[in-house]
Amino acid sequence: MPLREELKQVGERIVSHFDLGGEPPFIVYQYPPQQEWPVRRDLGELRRWLEAEPRRVSCAAVSLAKLFWQALDDSGFVDELITQEQRAMADPASLRQVYDAVGEILREPPSLPDRVIEEVRDCEEQTAVFLYRAGALYPAYRTSTLLYPGRLVGEYGLSFMDRTEPAYGYRALIIPREAPA
Repeated sequence: MPLREELKQVGERIVSHFDLGGEPPFIVYQYPPQQEWPVRRDLGELRRWLEAEPRRVSCAAVSLAKLFWQALDDSGFVDELITQEQRAMADPASLRQVYDAVGEILREPPSLPDRVIEEVRDCEEQTAVFLYRAGALYPAYRTSTLLYPGRLVGEYGLSFMDRTEPAYGYRALIIPREAPA
């Protein structure tokens, strides 16, 4: 099965970086949240394409959901946070406080970015890193990642999980997943 055109575009930018040098490409692969499973398949296909001859680019995949749950487990507050979330379900202000507390846990050392760095510390120099499962962080932590569940607004705005006001000014190239033909 051939690689989807937008994925080939992502892959060619990665290969070009490793062949020609320059600043690493930071690419947001934007897709509707309900396409999570097809996008996971896309990621596997892109990985196989990059690792195959003649490209031979190593790939590492980092689940942000896994790191999210590790951070909560490490904090010792996971049971309390779940209890508080259940109590706050009917009160948006209280629920926001729970999500803010989760966001704080992800920002404290080791922060979520620290955890990502640790995950890729031993990778080869020529490695493309895919960050995925960003939706698990919503609404406690917003991030731009290679995979971005949400909606593209104009050319440069992203609405995370299609629930937030669009944020603009991303340094990343935004490549939307095209609807199947």
